[in-house]
Amino acid sequence: MTDFYTKLAKYYDNMYAWVDYEGNSRKLHDIIQEHKISNSNRWLDVACGTGTHIMHLMDKYDAMGFDLSSEMLSIAKEKCPDIKFVQGNMISMDLGQKFDVITCLFGSIGYLTLEDELAQAISTFSKHTNHGGVIIIEPMFTKETVRDGSMGLISLDLPEIKIARANRSRREGDMVYLDFHFLVTTSNNGTEHFVDPSPMAAFPRSTFLSLMEESGLSAEFVEPGLMKEGLFIGVKN
Repeated sequence: MTDFYTKLAKYYDNMYAWVDYEGNSRKLHDIIQEHKISNSNRWLDVACGTGTHIMHLMDKYDAMGFDLSSEMLSIAKEKCPDIKFVQGNMISMDLGQKFDVITCLFGSIGYLTLEDELAQAISTFSKHTNHGGVIIIEPMFTKETVRDGSMGLISLDLPEIKIARANRSRREGDMVYLDFHFLVTTSNNGTEHFVDPSPMAAFPRSTFLSLMEESGLSAEFVEPGLMKEGLFIGVKN
């Protein structure tokens, strides 16, 4: 787990306030309805973070959230008190139930840096999906689109805390290190600097598609997606 999600979870929503979660959730609903064949509406949002997608769609689906970070889930529970959230690893997830929709959004799948890990996660998703259900995976980038040396900057100016996150990514083969540098200033602790390398894998699109097909899914890559990258969509056969 990256340092960011542990140290700054309660400020996550503030830092990503620029993301159009409401609009993206509407797009997501349309995509789900276009591809889902099963009749029920049970939805599992894997790597749900602070539960913002669930917050916008919980009136349309019987939703559940799943995430590795207990700190992020505590925020999600405050926002969606009637929704069940489960803490765990997407690779070894075993919930003993099946869903009609499984999503893994906002590039979270990229933190699986080995192909075996990716294969296991996709297989786990498929085992948790009803026939005719849909799996939607949103990568941050793929091997075809990743750029070496891309830069980013996010800042947050609240009365109790000031945060600046700057990065320049570096690529080493099929690995990309986002190299986030955080400056965090509070009145009690002064200014702290920490680095979160955030290693992510840049798998080819063909790898995602073949692993999904091997897991019993009819798979395709569609553009545009919710953010910059497209979406891998698989329907359970």
